[in-house]
Amino acid sequence: MAEPPTSTRRHVALVGLMGVGKTAVGAALARRTGRRHVDLDRAVTQLAGRSIGVIFHEGGEPAFRDVEAQCLALQLGAADPIVLSTGGGVLGREENRTALSDATVVWLRATTATLAARVGDGSDRPMLAGDDPVAVLDRLGAERDPAYRAAADLVVDTDGRTVDEVADAVVVALPELRLVGGAR
Repeated sequence: MAEPPTSTRRHVALVGLMGVGKTAVGAALARRTGRRHVDLDRAVTQLAGRSIGVIFHEGGEPAFRDVEAQCLALQLGAADPIVLSTGGGVLGREENRTALSDATVVWLRATTATLAARVGDGSDRPMLAGDDPVAVLDRLGAERDPAYRAAADLVVDTDGRTVDEVADAVVVALPELRLVGGAR
């Protein structure tokens, strides 16, 4: 694991595979800490002026990752402390790993079975389009887990836990959130 989180890190970034709960947990964590919540995928669509599906269709994954990296840098440049729910592949680029090294990175983790149940048929997710979600999630987990592990300051398993239970676990593990963010 990376160095222990410290209160000098303004932002908290949630990483993990699709379906793990980054967006829902990020929103709950923001409410608990008085921070602003940013969903990176939503910010990408706002910056690009089109949906992620359209970005993938027009330029493939590389085009999406270009906009994602640009948007990540913009969000991490925010003066106010934020809770950032990233996309599952954000750590695939060195520039993103470097940018996130100044944030407290929380790896939300779940089994493939849990993830597959949460994403369903995956028809609304470009990385799953037309493929078997279980097979894709297994492959992505094998590819991405080393990067998640290397970046993570904290690992929280989400299997069998509610969004509130996961958010509470993060706040308990990272007491500086209570100091920086205010609420709770």
